[in-house]
Amino acid sequence: MSTVQTFDRNMIKNYLDSKQSWKYLQDQNGNFVVEFARDEDTGCELSLWMTVEGENKSIYAVRVYSDKRISKKDWGRAMKLCNEWNAHKRWGKAFLHINNPDTDTTAQILVEEEIDLETGIHQELLNDFTNTVFVSANNFWTEAHQKGGF
Repeated sequence: MSTVQTFDRNMIKNYLDSKQSWKYLQDQNGNFVVEFARDEDTGCELSLWMTVEGENKSIYAVRVYSDKRISKKDWGRAMKLCNEWNAHKRWGKAFLHINNPDTDTTAQILVEEEIDLETGIHQELLNDFTNTVFVSANNFWTEAHQKGGF
C-alpha cells in the first residue's frame, strides 16, 4: 500500500519521469510543462502545465492549453461549447480565458483541475489525477474539433 506524502514538486517530477517518452521543461518558477505535437483528432497542439500554487504551496493545478486562438466573433460559440462540456462531464473544467474583453481580439480555451493537497497525497493518486485531467482535455479538444469546428 502506498504511503501518503507531503506534496511537493518532486512528486510532479516523479510523475513526468515515469512517462519515458515525454520531454518536459521546468520554468523559472518551478512549473513543469510538456508540449505535444499537433494531433489530427484534436486538431491542435496541447501544452500540459503542472503547477504548485497557494500560500502554503499545497494547491496542485493541472492546466491544458491549446495553440488554438478563438476569435472574438466565436467567443459565444466557444463559451456554449465549454458550458455543454462542463454540464455533462465531471472532469476537467473547460472555460474560455479572455485577458481583457475590451481590447482582446482572441481568447483561448483552457481545461483544468486543481486540488488542495495540504494533507498530502500518495504518488499513484497524483499520477492518476494528472492523467485524468490530460485525458479529459484530449477528449474535450477531440469533441470541439469534431462538433464545434474549433
